Amino acid sequence: MSRDHPLMVSHSGIRGIVGRSLTGETVRRFAAAFAARLPAGSRIVLARDTRPSGEDFARAAAEELQEAGCAVLDLGVCATPAAKMMVLLLPADGAVILTASHNPAEWNGLKLIRGDGIFLDAGDARQVEAAFHRGDRRRAPGGRLQCVPREEVEDRFLERVLDVVDVDLIRRAGLRASVDPCNGTGALFTPRLLEALGVEAVFIHDEPHGRFAHDPEPVPGNLADLGRAVLDHGCHAGFAIDPDADRVALVGEDGRPLGEDLTLALAVQVVTRRRRGPVVTTLSTSQVVSDAAAAAGCPVTLTPVGEVHVVDAMIDEGAVIGGEGNGGVILTEVDPGRDAAVGLALVLEALAGRGASLTGLAAALPAYRIEKRRVDADPAGMEGALSSLAGRYPGAFRHPVADGGKLYLRGRLECPWVHLRASNTEPVVRVMAESADPEEAARLCDEAERLLTGG
Repeated sequence: MSRDHPLMVSHSGIRGIVGRSLTGETVRRFAAAFAARLPAGSRIVLARDTRPSGEDFARAAAEELQEAGCAVLDLGVCATPAAKMMVLLLPADGAVILTASHNPAEWNGLKLIRGDGIFLDAGDARQVEAAFHRGDRRRAPGGRLQCVPREEVEDRFLERVLDVVDVDLIRRAGLRASVDPCNGTGALFTPRLLEALGVEAVFIHDEPHGRFAHDPEPVPGNLADLGRAVLDHGCHAGFAIDPDADRVALVGEDGRPLGEDLTLALAVQVVTRRRRGPVVTTLSTSQVVSDAAAAAGCPVTLTPVGEVHVVDAMIDEGAVIGGEGNGGVILTEVDPGRDAAVGLALVLEALAGRGASLTGLAAALPAYRIEKRRVDADPAGMEGALSSLAGRYPGAFRHPVADGGKLYLRGRLECPWVHLRASNTEPVVRVMAESADPEEAARLCDEAERLLTGG
């Protein structure tokens, strides 16, 4: 595929431009490749987000899975976290979820899930990709389609979310929140969640039709509408949810975005007050999350970016909470992956329990500036750029976990740092830097970008 119309394939799933790199035939071949690795008669959950292309893609996937002899358990339009949960509860042998998560409207994709409800690891993902290129297809009898009622899925999902927060505490707080689900699956369950928590809700862009009112990634530049809604209605907080509802970003009561990493930092504070234990996050996550864990006496493990790496490490270490700095909070007792509902509920508990404003809670955390950029550059140039950066900062320490490369510039596992990595979901290099000094964070990203692009 060309760089203009790429098909992105990784352990985070498959994503492409609808009608160009991602077609009905592409979906059929990946569904076939996935099914070919499983025994005939396997039970496969099928779900999709609200993107208009998802209906036809889901039909293509369902047909291919049935022809391979699979029992397809169709959830219809469903949040990714709820679909992963249903893999465990039905139970099923895996899942195919049609979504491109935070990517723009012209994209769609497939998330492929193991029988334990977790993304395929890198090895399994490579095997599926190889089977796709070979054109592997199994034909077997016994394929069938069973539709699972949305109400049943949402009932079980909300029950699990409500079990991990102090519902009475939140209800007594009399909170008001604005929510922007960006015309995605968060619009389906969030009203019921907030009603159960006794939170007065103001919704914008809540028609679940997949024609996104704005760029769907919940980053500060896309939260202007939410900020206005918070101010107009005197809300205590604003919550921006991405289209498949596995990430949530925050807006304070002053209408200003707080940054994606604050979601996980506040969630870590709530959970580690109840019980101490390991906390797992990624190399690209803000130092503020590690600081929140350390303040509670909890050890922190850093993994490569990617939900599967975090969840696998959480299970191995018995972690009490984990997540990624993109607004993705993970409590494995709810579902084995990032979950916007979990993040939203834990932040509401933080507000209710400490009697402070959301900006006040954020101000009580260490203040860092994390700069995040997408750079159109060849990933092959990352190693040279990292070496050049290390040469400019004597004493710089490179983190031993391989994921592109992360340099701690003062030789300690703290700010300032810079991280370069190839994106799993877009044809770009991710450049991130963090410092207590905003100008230093921007300068580090500038340096790395120049080295990558030869500018």
